[in-house]
Amino acid sequence: MASLEKPGIIGGPQALLAAAQDLTAAWADLGAELTVTGARTIALWTTLDINDSINARVRLLVKWENAGADEYVLPIRTVGASAVLVEDEYIEFNVDADQQMILSWDLDGLVFYAQFQVQAGVVGATAGQIDAAYVTTGL
Repeated sequence: MASLEKPGIIGGPQALLAAAQDLTAAWADLGAELTVTGARTIALWTTLDINDSINARVRLLVKWENAGADEYVLPIRTVGASAVLVEDEYIEFNVDADQQMILSWDLDGLVFYAQFQVQAGVVGATAGQIDAAYVTTGL
């Protein structure tokens, strides 16, 4: 029998959704805000039903206070010869098919609260949806 011990896991799995959530053209919260104090990484376990939508997207916003209005987007960094360039980070499902995938972000133990958001690059006649979403955090 396999061990139930989960070395390095400090939280979860925690369900984010009670029912499937449709993807829209605007960013929408996926589940509730999460307390992630001390976590070095966070993983989102997703079940995507793409339907007629294209390019489902997920991003993680972080906050320094509970229920705070200030939400910070994690950056993608590109290093050039004399500059570091940043842009908003999101993960896009570029294969438009139903799928299950684990997505992860580095928090470096510096984040207090986090909020996942989703959207569709193009919403189809039948909107895509996130059928299930679970979160784990780790050291």
